[in-house]
Amino acid sequence: MGKTREKKTQILGTVEEMAARWGVKERLAQALPLGKAYVACLAATVATSPRSKVQAGSANTALRKITLNLALLEPGREADRNATLLHECAHILADLAHRQNCRHGKRWKQVMELLGEEPLVNHDLAYLSPKLHARVTWACMACGQEYHYVRKPRRRPQDCCCRYCGPRRGRLRVVEVPVQLDLGFPVAPEIQKNKRQRKSA
Repeated sequence: MGKTREKKTQILGTVEEMAARWGVKERLAQALPLGKAYVACLAATVATSPRSKVQAGSANTALRKITLNLALLEPGREADRNATLLHECAHILADLAHRQNCRHGKRWKQVMELLGEEPLVNHDLAYLSPKLHARVTWACMACGQEYHYVRKPRRRPQDCCCRYCGPRRGRLRVVEVPVQLDLGFPVAPEIQKNKRQRKSA
């Protein structure tokens, strides 16, 4: 029986510690008027997750925990990392200040503005795009619209349709995704084809 590789989260420190280390302590201090919510946010844990592929970060207010995508800690991505940390801090601050799950609603947006951040809901980070990390890609046979899946879909493409073309015209087909090597670049289609032929031989 093969051993399964366990993917564990790594604790980086508290929000207060990471904000000081990453140079966003003063910006986070703009939430000082929120009182107890601000104090609780500073004590929250910051961790990284190797499991996350396309999600930049998440906040669990009940556990007082913020989880960041491991890719954000790579050199040159400091601005993305800091923006994500503040985004998730805003969730904890808003939820605790208003004693409810504020999601990406008006109250969360107000906290984001208080921190001096643009209240954007979704990121546009190319290195966290679904297309880059897709295990499976489907495409509409009519318009070519692609649908990228980080995890293998439970349904088959023939049981689904394009959201734009509908069930009559929008039949879907599987698109071959180049295999990603450890070196970080895609394998050429010819090499990929040869690999399959060797396996079937």
